[in-house]
Amino acid sequence: MIQYVSIMKNHKFLLLLLLLVPFFQTEAQEDYRVMLRADDFGMSHSVNMALKDMVSSGIPFNASVMMVTPWVQEAAEILKDAPQVSVGLHLTLTSEFEQLKWGPVSGKSAVPSLVDERGYFRTSVRDFLLSDYDLKEVETELRAQIERAMAMGMKVDYLDHHMGIARSTPEIAAVVENLASEYDLVICRYFDENMAADIWGQPVENKKTAVLNAFGKLDKEKYNLFVFHTAHDNDELAQLDDLNTDLMSDPQTGKSILGKHRQAELKVFLSDDLKSALKGKKIMTYGDLKANHADQMKRGGIIHASMEEARAAYQGR
Repeated sequence: MIQYVSIMKNHKFLLLLLLLVPFFQTEAQEDYRVMLRADDFGMSHSVNMALKDMVSSGIPFNASVMMVTPWVQEAAEILKDAPQVSVGLHLTLTSEFEQLKWGPVSGKSAVPSLVDERGYFRTSVRDFLLSDYDLKEVETELRAQIERAMAMGMKVDYLDHHMGIARSTPEIAAVVENLASEYDLVICRYFDENMAADIWGQPVENKKTAVLNAFGKLDKEKYNLFVFHTAHDNDELAQLDDLNTDLMSDPQTGKSILGKHRQAELKVFLSDDLKSALKGKKIMTYGDLKANHADQMKRGGIIHASMEEARAAYQGR
């Protein structure tokens, strides 16, 4: 009788362990915090159609919108019905395509040091940092971009940096920080994020593998950030040549493959493989950080030590 009771107790203990295994596995997985960010919304209709697809997926993510671009109103409309999406402003001071140009929201007469002879933003980070840009005019323009978003009724959570310019030097970073404080926003890359994967420059055929491999190298102590640039591949994007890189051109024909790159990244985002990789992970947004962890924000990800060092780095290139 004593032996029977002992066996029954062991069976109950084993049963309890079996019941708890999924719980502990889930808890261990949820220790990994994942953030998905996608950039350049508002740039074109094809980019906005990708935004629509991503919103429809139901996956929480961060959408960085360019306020200076021609299709921004459409992006704002799409985001009105996207409660799981955290909206950010992709602060813009460059215009990288020859066939699709944009300039300051504040107007070229308000910020003459930020534009070229045609009134558009300069083409590259190099051209901007080597110019005689005025920090007061940088503030004027970035404020105008924030104000335009507010006027469109966008619920903005964070500030982000197109082509890295708004975090290129401590002096420009200070302008962004002051605006973030004034408008009660957080700043991307100011939470010591682990850049798990930014697949912009990856070959089209390698993008999914790069993202999935990154899920095997997550940092349990940090917010693991994945960055996407998405669009529908169509004639609209096929006309655009990025003046800063050869990576978006076919090496044989020289024709733009920008759309192919962005369509491939959209397919990765919408894939069953990504959904499987996200299972059990804690998917977070900058809206979550703003609401619950804003006190963790501190300066990070600044590219150059000063305006002078930035100029010296680009001179002669």
